[in-house]
Amino acid sequence: MGDIILVESMPVGNLFNFAWNLLVSASFQFVGFMLTYLLHTSHAAKQGSRAGLGITFVQYGFYIRSRKFLFFFIFYNSSDTSEQDSTNADIIAYILMLLGWFIIIRAIGDYIRAKKMESIIAQEPSPENIV
Repeated sequence: MGDIILVESMPVGNLFNFAWNLLVSASFQFVGFMLTYLLHTSHAAKQGSRAGLGITFVQYGFYIRSRKFLFFFIFYNSSDTSEQDSTNADIIAYILMLLGWFIIIRAIGDYIRAKKMESIIAQEPSPENIV
């Protein structure tokens, strides 16, 4: 336990932890995200669960786009035509997909940043590294 380097008071973890939490979070969608995010013990687990949430949003976006129909627009605005309903569904679907990809890219970037910080902290100090 003595050789574990803490970055922002957590160990960084490895790629397997990232992939496992991504898989659980994406498979069980919001319940999986809550489970993996609340029980994370490393940066890899935390960012993997966030990436799984991003995949969930992308999946919901594709689902809404394939249906071209949103149920909640019927109840609030029954005078909309099918064309307007389809357009509204497409807009919401693309927003969800964009948000999902943003979350995925941000989670991967944060994990890479934590890995780089770990390698910087693990380096032996040398005269070239001292600024």
